[in-house]
Amino acid sequence: MKNLKINYILIALVTVFLCSCEEKLDLTNPNELSTGSFWKNLIDTQKGLAASYQALLDHDILQLEAEAMKTDEGWPGWGRPLGVVWRLPYYDLNYSNADSYVEQRWVAMYRAIFRANQVIEGLENIEANYTDEEDIAIWTNQMAEARFIRGLMHFYLHTTYNNGSVIIRDFVPANREEFNTALSPANEVQDFFRKDLEYAYNNLPTSYDKAGTGRATRGAAAVNLGKSYLFDKDYANAMTYFNDIINNVTADYNYSLVYDLDILFTSKGDFTKESIFELNYTLDHREDISVWWDEAISNRYALLTVNSEGPILPAWLIDTFKKDEMDSLDDRNYYEDPDDGRTLRPVNLRASSFLFLPDDDVSLSYGQTTGAWVATAADGWGFGRYKKYTNYDLNEDEGASNPRGSRASGKNVILDRLANVYLMQAECMIKTGDVTEALELINALRHRWALVLLGPVNPRWSSSTFDNITYTEESLMEHLMFKEKPLEMCLEGFQTRWTDLRRWGVIKSNFDRLASETYYVSTISIKNVNGDDVNQITVGSEVDPTATGLKIIDYEYDQKAQNYNPASHDYVPLPLAEVVANPSISE
Repeated sequence: MKNLKINYILIALVTVFLCSCEEKLDLTNPNELSTGSFWKNLIDTQKGLAASYQALLDHDILQLEAEAMKTDEGWPGWGRPLGVVWRLPYYDLNYSNADSYVEQRWVAMYRAIFRANQVIEGLENIEANYTDEEDIAIWTNQMAEARFIRGLMHFYLHTTYNNGSVIIRDFVPANREEFNTALSPANEVQDFFRKDLEYAYNNLPTSYDKAGTGRATRGAAAVNLGKSYLFDKDYANAMTYFNDIINNVTADYNYSLVYDLDILFTSKGDFTKESIFELNYTLDHREDISVWWDEAISNRYALLTVNSEGPILPAWLIDTFKKDEMDSLDDRNYYEDPDDGRTLRPVNLRASSFLFLPDDDVSLSYGQTTGAWVATAADGWGFGRYKKYTNYDLNEDEGASNPRGSRASGKNVILDRLANVYLMQAECMIKTGDVTEALELINALRHRWALVLLGPVNPRWSSSTFDNITYTEESLMEHLMFKEKPLEMCLEGFQTRWTDLRRWGVIKSNFDRLASETYYVSTISIKNVNGDDVNQITVGSEVDPTATGLKIIDYEYDQKAQNYNPASHDYVPLPLAEVVANPSISE
């Protein structure tokens, strides 16, 4: 049962974000409570926080499917070499400022900001009422949570839109003129959200009791402050926050990498020790609310990441996952085959945990061997799908009979986890010349997945296999950009892959490289759950191209590489609706 939703979501507080174009903002409605008159005490402001957290659940904030297809992480649905037509604008980079991808994300994030600002103003109005130490502590914690949400949303907007120049919303607008706010320069937006996140960092606890699970913590503020400095190439400040989290410098965060792979990305894996901040979805309440509503408290990714509309896995990502070498000295890479005894797994543990691959007939998905469960077709379903957001550890899938909608899921969605902090800190180390420490951090992750470790032998993992390659700053950064980071963080977090490619300055060269690559479809024999041999198809770069009957995949990134334009695509344009409705925004 999801504690945050038990405590919060049943509260009948609904605040609605109103677009600047609505005439009713010019009028005072005597039947509506103002910010000043509604917020009477800390119980009221706690209700407001509930609504603010619920606003973060809106799928339009992450838009994981569109982001995957926009980057190099997803093929646009069923059918090759075309894909689903209405998904092609994301994949081919032909979306416009009137596209829902642009407009709905903007509205969803400012809705969360609007609700957080209501809480902030409410707390400011009642602050003088509290002199008791315990009440002051509650007030401060609520203010830190509200400012975290407001700061996080401004950070996301700054990362996404108009080269970082967006509207700063730091109060609750009461009329049309106040909604029609001008854009702020990117540096001012950055200063603003950092102040909010710093307030949260200095005033939030590192954890809560069980009833508060899912609320923002000091660690959540720290990781996003660190990101903001990393994105700005301020490695010194970024490392300070990342080191704080990894080594418990200023507080006992108690984060650790999860080695129990049965809980990391399964329906049992909410709020693990690796999770720093996650969206708390649930099926425990409100069966009357469809998963397709913006106010839904269940999530739809169990359907959207495996259905025919995509994102289906691209060939390069499947190939890169499968070629990541397993450590032959690690017992976790073996299983007992009924005929052959101790046998090396068909795919490595990271690939098996993150993806549905036809090659994988060892792990189970929905009560079947994964390889036999996943549908494939060289001209249809492709060669694999994402597993992270499904409840694959259940015996049956989420089911079409769910009253909320097909495959409605209560599984949480992780925004920030420790593995990414390791990788971001490793990047900082590479950029500041400390390759040895960067290898240590990357290898900590690779050891978790029982993969061959990088570099010379490290006594910390003396029983592991190392590749014994002498990595330079350049070669290790290359590995991080095109192997370690995209594999570990695929389809995860807020716009992770696009932001990384953009700030590394490799969007164009990456698309050109992928457009030049060729992959081959081949038939393999795998086992179903009954141990019977069945044929499947798979894709890879090392299949013999002289073999007969091979289908060739060499088209996936041709159009994207041709269409990409930094001025048009590095950042999303301002939504057309905002530009038209807000006279304070000049072209």
